[in-house]
Amino acid sequence: MSQDNLQAYLDYYINLDAPGFAVLITGEWGSGKTHQILNAIPLELQCHVSLFGISDSQEVYGTVFAKMFPGKSFAKKMLDLTKDMTSELNGVTFGAGALAGSIISPLIKQTVDRSKIIIFDDLERCPMNNKEILGVINQYIEHHQCKVIILAHDKKTHNDFITTKEKIIGHTIQIVPQIDEAANTFFKSNFRLNNYREIKPLIINTFKKTNCKSLRILKYVINDCDRLLRCLEPVHLKNTLAMKSLFTLFCIVNIEHRSGNISISDIESIPEDYLQYAIFAQPDKVENPEFEAIFKKRREFYKKYDETEIRNGILDSELLANIIGTGYYPKINILNSLNSSHYFVQQHRNPPCLTIINFDYLDSNIINSAISEMFEDFKNFKIVHIGEMMHSFCMSYYLSEQKEINQTFDELYEFQITYIDKLLEKDLLPPNSLYFDPYENDIYERSHSISYWISDSYQLYIDKITNHLKYSRDISKRNKYPTYTQEILDALDSDLENFKMLLLGNGSVPGKFSNIDILKSIPPKDFLLHWLMLPVDCWNKVGMILNSRYRGAAHNILNREKLWLNELCLYILFEARLHKGLERTRIERLIPYHALKSF
Repeated sequence: MSQDNLQAYLDYYINLDAPGFAVLITGEWGSGKTHQILNAIPLELQCHVSLFGISDSQEVYGTVFAKMFPGKSFAKKMLDLTKDMTSELNGVTFGAGALAGSIISPLIKQTVDRSKIIIFDDLERCPMNNKEILGVINQYIEHHQCKVIILAHDKKTHNDFITTKEKIIGHTIQIVPQIDEAANTFFKSNFRLNNYREIKPLIINTFKKTNCKSLRILKYVINDCDRLLRCLEPVHLKNTLAMKSLFTLFCIVNIEHRSGNISISDIESIPEDYLQYAIFAQPDKVENPEFEAIFKKRREFYKKYDETEIRNGILDSELLANIIGTGYYPKINILNSLNSSHYFVQQHRNPPCLTIINFDYLDSNIINSAISEMFEDFKNFKIVHIGEMMHSFCMSYYLSEQKEINQTFDELYEFQITYIDKLLEKDLLPPNSLYFDPYENDIYERSHSISYWISDSYQLYIDKITNHLKYSRDISKRNKYPTYTQEILDALDSDLENFKMLLLGNGSVPGKFSNIDILKSIPPKDFLLHWLMLPVDCWNKVGMILNSRYRGAAHNILNREKLWLNELCLYILFEARLHKGLERTRIERLIPYHALKSF
């Protein structure tokens, strides 16, 4: 029912002297039923009662009384206070609460203000059964001749209530959410989005297209759109076509997920699954039983939207799924994904592989130029970033599969293995991280906020290349150990604070070498020589740093430095024997005993 028709009927109902029936207001959860009803009835006539958590009829009567007569709610409070009281007189126990209740309860039940409109809300949250609720409602309609409005928020509760309503419900009204009015209110609390005139109507129209009736979801989605907007830069906002694609995709996926129609894994799979749907779901195609079993729950979702709406390439699907699933908006990843899309790829200096990935949307001349540039970069060893390298490797196999280049999979594999080996030989291959990073392997799955283009036909090749790349990067790290050891010795010679930072960190940030067994690359005798070249008052500081480094070392990678530490202690003893008296004792006391006990 429209807002005008709702107002007209409620005006008619309110002006009835003794209607003898209640009005049932129905509608989907979050559609704004309570808001519309309270706006349609004058405030001074409202007796709005939530049934949420009310477990017996007496509590309903008490709540209605307190709402009708806020100045006389003392009687209800007395009833609540005395309900469980007991007293004993001459050995006879009697219920004082029951006695007080027997006096006050009828007063509450029989006292009403017929000018008030009783609005029972949250019907589905009331633990009482429908028969009990109907008995209470009937008391107000039949005996007190009150006007009663009942709000049912979910369909099952509504249907159950209708089944047992007898003659109590005289009219049922289906509420239609006032989407435009609600959206305007929600936009006002999001200043930036409210001023983005090109996108506001798109969000509203997209919401309507989803057939979602929940204004709560509309509010959440508008708030989410504002958060997304805050991640964007002027260059993106000026591209109206790109922004329309972005916010259309974002709103559709957000709304459908909140409505329970798609899962996070569904969102991740949209680009591939939509293609399979388009192939198998055409009317003139024979249905594939396997496809039907896997995609049955997604079919309705795909039917509602065009490919340009949910597969427009503006935002990586895994990134989108992560945003929707976690509520976290990683600005850098979002910008990288946008800049790598066909809307912006030509405006930024992107690797040629990212241009090739967008072949669906770019002219053939641009794609051919990018392919040539990619292989020229291979030839000149310009591709050293791991993410760009992985993208380029994967796209090479895809180009071979599509007969765009002449090389076979085997030839590409040999070329890529050789390329990695040459980078390692030329000291151009980025080493594995020195720090522990739980997300270290993410670079082998996606980069530039885009997942790698991998088909089943060449998955095994990519797996072998990835393993070789990881192994070679570890060698690259170890090849840099001489540089690292010199850095440590330089710090030991001239800056003990930096030495401490390198080996330990500062408590919140790990040290550059706190998680690698680098010290065993330094001859113990050389380390001791640098140590003893320090002023005497600095000697103990080095020992304290070593003791701290090996705390808990028996259970981590530093366990590999155990032999090095033992040899260092032997050299300390050898050095001490070359001296006498306090000088000898001072050197002997440098042995990091706490470190030795840690293993």
